[in-house]
Amino acid sequence: MPIAKQNFSHVTNFELEGVDLTLLTVDFINDMSGQTTDLSAGANTAGLEAVRATIMSRANILAEGPLTDSSTQKTYIVRTDSVNLASSFGTTAIAELETAIRAIPVGVCSVTITSATVTGTKLGILTAAAVAL
Repeated sequence: MPIAKQNFSHVTNFELEGVDLTLLTVDFINDMSGQTTDLSAGANTAGLEAVRATIMSRANILAEGPLTDSSTQKTYIVRTDSVNLASSFGTTAIAELETAIRAIPVGVCSVTITSATVTGTKLGILTAAAVAL
């Protein structure tokens, strides 16, 4: 069966999942490598799970990457339609998410993440910034 010709541009975002995707990179500023405890354990080392739960309460996570940049950054792939809407507070959903991550309590995450940032981007990896396999 022949494949139908598709008109597309190599400079646009092309998605095979069926929905447009946004990559959310969370820069925690500090090392999060010890924050791997499950939230149900009640320990102050569940920072990564708390961040995941915070994102999931606002967006549909389709995938997530490893900790990078000396364990200070992590990227989550989410549905664009779940993050790019203005919130009821007049801020973007990404800014609201950043505020929520910064507010994760010390009892859940012993690492200071009050200066964490969230950046929403499309897929485009610079060779110099590629994460080694």
